[in-house]
Amino acid sequence: MPTTTLQRVRTRPALMIFTEAEPTIVDAISGQYDLGTAGTNFIYLTDDNRSDLQVSLDRIEYKKRMINGRMRSYHVADKRTFSVSWKDLPSLKTELSESRFITSPSGWASCQEMLQWHINHSDSFYLTLVYDTPSASASVPLTYSLETYNVFFEDFSYTVKKRGLTTDLWDISMSLVEV
Repeated sequence: MPTTTLQRVRTRPALMIFTEAEPTIVDAISGQYDLGTAGTNFIYLTDDNRSDLQVSLDRIEYKKRMINGRMRSYHVADKRTFSVSWKDLPSLKTELSESRFITSPSGWASCQEMLQWHINHSDSFYLTLVYDTPSASASVPLTYSLETYNVFFEDFSYTVKKRGLTTDLWDISMSLVEV
């Protein structure tokens, strides 16, 4: 199984990853996680010019007022909606992009790769959020947390903002909803 590490030039990795298989954390201290079996597709989403990742909760419940005037509620689940956008991203990978910091062959996804992921994945896939958290141990200053959600695309839009000689600049916006 391909194990990918978060250790690189960046000291505070905050990653968004799209993957077809549900990843699992191998070692929280070194930041290693398993992206699934060989041949599993995945892309890293860049933090360059990214807006805040907005997470909203949708409570699925059934509420009804009883004959005695009391409210009764049946809670089914809480589901998340993730909204994020990027401004002025290169449509293709360039030497100036962040891809040199990622140790995987894929590097950061370009706008074209994000669009292709959207086209190819009309069914659910996994959104993985990787971020650092303080450690309880003084000898290990931080560990990595891994949150994985099974999601669908709710909305995906892009604007070709500027045309260039080697690459175009796009604005991308997407919303994902938890299955």
